[in-house]
Amino acid sequence: MVTAAKLREALASGLLVLGLAVAAGSGYRLIVLARENAAIHDPRDVRLDENTTPEVVFAKAQALDRTGDHQEALRLYHTIQNDPIPAFRQRVHYNMGTIYLREAASLWHARGVLEHARVNALVEMAKENLKEALRLNPADQDARFNLEYAFRITPPPKEKEKANWQGTKSSVFSTLPGIPGGGP
Repeated sequence: MVTAAKLREALASGLLVLGLAVAAGSGYRLIVLARENAAIHDPRDVRLDENTTPEVVFAKAQALDRTGDHQEALRLYHTIQNDPIPAFRQRVHYNMGTIYLREAASLWHARGVLEHARVNALVEMAKENLKEALRLNPADQDARFNLEYAFRITPPPKEKEKANWQGTKSSVFSTLPGIPGGGP
């Protein structure tokens, strides 16, 4: 027969085991968060894999952008651009648009019209990302400023060669007969 004292003892043991399990789980989660915070603080030596959180990837991309490795930064931003959190996605698109815009501006200042096609493509990608950033957060003044800058540095369309038209002024007018009798 189970006495009330044994029942209380078993219940206390069960609660103790449950409490230890919850504490161990919380401790493990704290260790993981501390590791992620350290990686976000100094992402230079972080090795990325499929289990890396988007925040760490974002920090790594920012660090790469600061060191001048823009292509790798853009590649990392592309991997996290569909994050479900809109505010996070907005920052990703803003950073991507800014990188494209910076590359287009430097190329335009360095080579001018000679790189028309590349500058135009970079500016269009910058506009697309900055528009998405503004769609997600219309109050972002930095994105608005950069988008206006992108529209200002958009290279003019290449001029087409003028047609070598040799006609006379009279040939401009229609030669179709009008409605006889003055029409309705």
